[in-house]
Amino acid sequence: MSILQLALTSLSSFPLLATAFLGYQLLRNGQGAMGTPSINSWLFYPAKFTAGFLLFILLPASFSSSFFSYFPWLIQNEIPEVQQLLALIFLLAGNLLLIPAYYTMSIFTRVGLPTKDHALQTSGIYRISRNPMYTSFFFFFTACFLLVPSIGVAVFSLFSLFAHHLIILSEEKYMASSFTSDYQQYCKQTARYL
Repeated sequence: MSILQLALTSLSSFPLLATAFLGYQLLRNGQGAMGTPSINSWLFYPAKFTAGFLLFILLPASFSSSFFSYFPWLIQNEIPEVQQLLALIFLLAGNLLLIPAYYTMSIFTRVGLPTKDHALQTSGIYRISRNPMYTSFFFFFTACFLLVPSIGVAVFSLFSLFAHHLIILSEEKYMASSFTSDYQQYCKQTARYL
């Protein structure tokens, strides 16, 4: 295994490990990870499943450079090293957003709108982006497409990004009604994405 593949595999495993650890923390504290869908369930759950699928296939795609050949609708025959290096940069950027967001949100993290008490997070990575977890998806999905250059992966990525944008818009309405002036001030100081 080359150093590049080792780095790709390591950075691809971080989101999965961090999500598993966060889930463990939530269960250990007697809390579930599921909240209320913020948009129509028929769009919300497929978007979450698609995001999870894309994050999951990053790992085998990083580990084996020929993994991409198993996917239909490929647009190239091989993955050059420069493309793998570019994927590595996108993976690093995604991890630099996702891991600190998980740490900052900690046990307040939910898939959907919270069903219990929650807090407005404005510290840490949330000073840079109001939605660092969702913003990280752009970087992870781009890395996924670079490692698995399939039209199918591109379509799944675009669908998930579009649906998560709708989720963000709905969550912003919820936050505005929950935290009123504090949230409005936060929105003026911090960008929705980056």
